[in-house]
Amino acid sequence: MCTLVLIIKGFTLKTVYSIVVTYNGIEWIDKCLNSLINSLYPTQIIVIDNGSSDTTISFIKTNFKQVQLIETGKNLGFGQANNLGIAEAIKNNADYFFLLNQDAWVETDTLTSLINVHTGNPDYGIISPVHLNGAGTALDAYFLEYLVKSDIRGYLTNSLFKNIDDLPVIETSFVNAAGWLLSKKCIKVVGGFDPIFFHYGEDRNYTQRTLYHGLKIAVDPNSRLFHDREQRISQSSLTLQSQIKKDFINDLNLFCDITIRNYKTLLFKRILKYKCLFVINLIVVNRNKSEYYFKMLKNIFLYLPKIPNSRRNSLSKTGYW
Repeated sequence: MCTLVLIIKGFTLKTVYSIVVTYNGIEWIDKCLNSLINSLYPTQIIVIDNGSSDTTISFIKTNFKQVQLIETGKNLGFGQANNLGIAEAIKNNADYFFLLNQDAWVETDTLTSLINVHTGNPDYGIISPVHLNGAGTALDAYFLEYLVKSDIRGYLTNSLFKNIDDLPVIETSFVNAAGWLLSKKCIKVVGGFDPIFFHYGEDRNYTQRTLYHGLKIAVDPNSRLFHDREQRISQSSLTLQSQIKKDFINDLNLFCDITIRNYKTLLFKRILKYKCLFVINLIVVNRNKSEYYFKMLKNIFLYLPKIPNSRRNSLSKTGYW
């Protein structure tokens, strides 16, 4: 069946490497890896383990001997761990790099559909399937949130759950990296993930760089992945510390965005704003807000020396390997 599909589409098999970063992922890893093994489009699988303390490593070694397992021994974060997998795939002359979250899995024809899309549209650097929740009963909440911001609400409402063959590809400025197909050209032109982002924000930075270097980002509505995080999203509560982390990542994405040329002005204005608001809330004895602005300032000054280097590397395409 796979061979028939490929002949109809008029291209030969390419070398695909699927890269999965694990961290205490025993709850999902069996379903995740089996979905790749059962893919109609054959793929080599590399797992980068970020120092799991549960049984993830032993489970993979026992049950998935065909999977290449790289143990980091510590948590490198999402981006840097993926960089290790991408670098290993490059050594093996990969044509495509499929990044898949440990808590996600794909259908048997997902990779075939994604590669078909790229074959017809070689200017797509990143192609993602549609992200459903783990049960497959609705769109993943964050996937929907990001795509609605791309002004395609009507398209999503009218098209995604109708049984229509060959729906047109959705072009977007961002899609979260739970399942990305990266082309070889994208890896050569854009490089790997920026290590300035440890966890969260690295995918937004990568999409910014992809667009800057003249490649496009697309969602293939004819392919699916299932992302099992609905319960964690519904149970998450936003504390002061988590709000600071979320807001600072947004700021850092702006400061490192190479599509923004006057980032120094942006930095200066943001520092001045936070200083003023910190002093005001200190005077009126608003403890939470004064702590918020103090820590936002502290984070900016901590990362201040790293931002110019991040921007230089993103502009010069040095890779981050």
